[in-house]
Amino acid sequence: MPGATELRNAARGLGAGVCALALVHAAGAQDRVLRLAPTPPSEQRVALIIGNSGYSEAPLKNPVNDATDIAAALGEMGFKVSLVKDADRRRMRLAIRDFSQDLKRGGVGLFYFAGHGILSKGKNYLLPVGADVREEFDLDDNAIDANTVLAGMEDAGNRVNIVILDACRNNPFARAWRSASGGGLAQMNAPAGSFIAFATSPNSVASDGSGRNGIFTKHLISNLRAGESDIDRVFTRVTAGVSRETGNKQVPWKSSSLTGMFQFREGDQQTAQVDPAERDAWNAVKNSTRPVDFEAFLSRYPNGYYSDLARNVRSQMQRDLGQRGSDKGPHVPPTF
Repeated sequence: MPGATELRNAARGLGAGVCALALVHAAGAQDRVLRLAPTPPSEQRVALIIGNSGYSEAPLKNPVNDATDIAAALGEMGFKVSLVKDADRRRMRLAIRDFSQDLKRGGVGLFYFAGHGILSKGKNYLLPVGADVREEFDLDDNAIDANTVLAGMEDAGNRVNIVILDACRNNPFARAWRSASGGGLAQMNAPAGSFIAFATSPNSVASDGSGRNGIFTKHLISNLRAGESDIDRVFTRVTAGVSRETGNKQVPWKSSSLTGMFQFREGDQQTAQVDPAERDAWNAVKNSTRPVDFEAFLSRYPNGYYSDLARNVRSQMQRDLGQRGSDKGPHVPPTF
């Protein structure tokens, strides 16, 4: 039998072995933890919100309220929000410049304007408070060309840019100018990675609303806070709500060249379950102006993630075209 000395040495050896195993296990666990990829930080989301109500010519009741409430809703969703109210041209330009600089760090940019917008010679101008606009040619020096906002966002090279204009109201100077339109804004095409939304269709006038908010912004706020937050679904619900409330007198309009999906609420997980093939098919038809393209989509994905959205868009187009199933030109099947 082994003596006491041998037993003590064996015990020490066993203890050392156990400690060594524990250290190896701990080191292995630590190594496994270190090799885990850290959760990537959320991309920045930056919003510039401008609301102008205090015009000397044709003051408006809702825009400052609209801007304040949109800013609050976006802040709840993780946007870094700059809120500018009743701004003159210099203040608007500085805010737009700072906003464009922020976007150069990447992420998502959102520009919202509520106030007077003027269409002149094919350009959309956003009217500052206190603008000295006596003649139509004064617009270049005293208003903000909406395309310069879009250009600044595009030049930043960030992933997603969103422009929302609740500025399709009556032109307060229309009677004095021979060539200016009476109200509404011209269509703007969204550059790649951009989404543009108007409170109503091109060359049409939006209502300022009788409550705290304009009709368009009221529906936008409620749909940002409830329901699925995919951008296409949000604005489809907004369009349906505004059209219904106004008896189709005001129908919001949008142009999208987004190359991926965007959700206003980052925590939403439902869109992660979308079949990539269905998503590609939807991106191929979503900007079409022909109901037949949406019918082709629905024949392939009758119960898909975008099926309800496709039905709503198709139905709205058919109403706009004045006859069910009407089409523009010969049918060319979309390439899914």
